[in-house]
Amino acid sequence: MNSFKIFSFIVILLFAVSCSEKKDFNSIEWKNWVESEATLHTRWLMHKDLLKKYELKGISKDSILNLLGEPNKQYSDEFYYNLGYSNRSVDSATMIITFENDTVIDIKVSDG
Repeated sequence: MNSFKIFSFIVILLFAVSCSEKKDFNSIEWKNWVESEATLHTRWLMHKDLLKKYELKGISKDSILNLLGEPNKQYSDEFYYNLGYSNRSVDSATMIITFENDTVIDIKVSDG
């Protein structure tokens, strides 16, 4: 029974640590990100800091391109940035930036 308690504690501890991972936003690292096994969560972790530190609503499309680089998908009024995998899902996450008159009006994050 004692080994079960120790095992349970370790599992809970690992889960808590993985859920609290943080990574500071870095524009160069964001732009040069290549999805691989070693970097699956890099953009996911950075996007939280990005949204906390930068007021993206109201800035221009050119400013977004300067900050984040070319989107993975682009439609006339939306940029889609692949965030890799969130810690909560087995599906890839996406950040969608919506523009009106070349100005950001909305940011949504879908994690699967």
